[in-house]
Amino acid sequence: MKDSERSNEEILEEIQELKEKEGGEEAGERDELKNRIDELKDKLIERNIPLVKSIAGDFTHSGLDFEDLRQAGYIGLLNAVENFDLSRGTKFSTYATHLIKGEIRHQVRDNQPSVHIPQWVKRLNKKVKKAQERIYQETGEYPSIKDLAEELNIEEEGVKEVLKARDSMTYVSIDRERRESDPRPEYIDYEKIKSKHEEDLPLEFKVRIADAIEKLTEVQQQVVKGIFYEDQTQEEIGEEIGTSQRQVSRIKYRVLDELESQLKDKSDDQAEDDE
Repeated sequence: MKDSERSNEEILEEIQELKEKEGGEEAGERDELKNRIDELKDKLIERNIPLVKSIAGDFTHSGLDFEDLRQAGYIGLLNAVENFDLSRGTKFSTYATHLIKGEIRHQVRDNQPSVHIPQWVKRLNKKVKKAQERIYQETGEYPSIKDLAEELNIEEEGVKEVLKARDSMTYVSIDRERRESDPRPEYIDYEKIKSKHEEDLPLEFKVRIADAIEKLTEVQQQVVKGIFYEDQTQEEIGEEIGTSQRQVSRIKYRVLDELESQLKDKSDDQAEDDE
């Protein structure tokens, strides 16, 4: 049978057999075996170049040149040919696809500007992860978006928006094909992050407050944190930031005015959108 008519696995089987023979042969025969192994590897690479091009094409929206994406994918294919283990029972195309996508993702990440993720979103991410782990321990199954929404009291659309900010979104199967072709965090629509069921202070209000606080200066944030989260006195805060109690008081009222203004503006914008 011609090499062109053989499957990837059949070619890899011959490569493995030749490698096993290689160590016990004379120098001249070892060279012949090595040449045959190299020939088979080249054929395996050549026949899987279309796979590299196909996967690279899924990442063209990343803004990188197709040739750069293809070159990164080619490195993944080389690694697949060199490291594939027949004994694991995995198809070569499956293994190669994983490595090709991995190399292309690295290429995309290395060439993308860092994305700022608010601290409150990171805290929500931690809650999502803990909920996922808790549900998995209890049921033995990975949770769906619906499961997480119920557990965290967040609308399903809100859970999806939180997941966009995660460095790794392997816990939940959501928009799987899109995530596999685009590893970059997308724009997060904070307006979709809302409470699923009624509560004293809905999540959407907490989001607005947290987002407004993050826009304050470092000193202003320290004052807010001390007074409203850590139950510190204005005098204690003043000692920490090197100012007087009176100045801390002024900062507090200035911050409250600023937060009220920001939250009011957002409420007005939302009202206009709803009309």
